[in-house]
Amino acid sequence: MHLDPEHVHSHAHECEHSCDGCATPCEHTPMEELTALMKYMVGHNTAHAKELADLAVQLDQAGDHSAYEQVMAAVSDFEKGNMRLSVVLAALEAK
Repeated sequence: MHLDPEHVHSHAHECEHSCDGCATPCEHTPMEELTALMKYMVGHNTAHAKELADLAVQLDQAGDHSAYEQVMAAVSDFEKGNMRLSVVLAALEAK
């Protein structure tokens, strides 16, 4: 894993469909916008949990098993929170 100090987060989201054929600029309801943002955040959080787990492995390989355990505990907490967000997302998408 390569840690990039220039890593920048973009918290914008993309439309889930092509708006090329729309006669007017693409407009979504507030709930559609919130659902799209929630979907983005769940995916974003999943990617960060993996990055943290990779970092933990590197710490363990570098000889700091205590740090590994702490980071993996944090990853577990992170994943639990993201599971809660996933439940909300599933409910939003079912509406």
